[in-house]
Amino acid sequence: MAKSGAGWLVAGACSLAMLGCTGSSARGPASPIHDHWLSGYVLGIWGKSELDVRDDCPNTGAASVRVGATWATLAVSVVTLGIYTPREVRVRCRVPR
Repeated sequence: MAKSGAGWLVAGACSLAMLGCTGSSARGPASPIHDHWLSGYVLGIWGKSELDVRDDCPNTGAASVRVGATWATLAVSVVTLGIYTPREVRVRCRVPR
């Protein structure tokens, strides 16, 4: 009985190991990513920042835009006691076909 349990364990480990190789080559060419910081002041209440994604992706357009806090922007906010509170914008361009 112990042998069949060990066999299932080995089979499961082999299956998991093979799954690690599946996703990396299916994506194709990498799309360019552009990172920007948008300024904000007094905990983000004041300050208006604009970003035109057409400057980053003039020919293909943006595939995705993500706006949020990162560890670096949070650290800057803490160090400045919330006076300067930037946000990071990550623009991923579409892959030209």
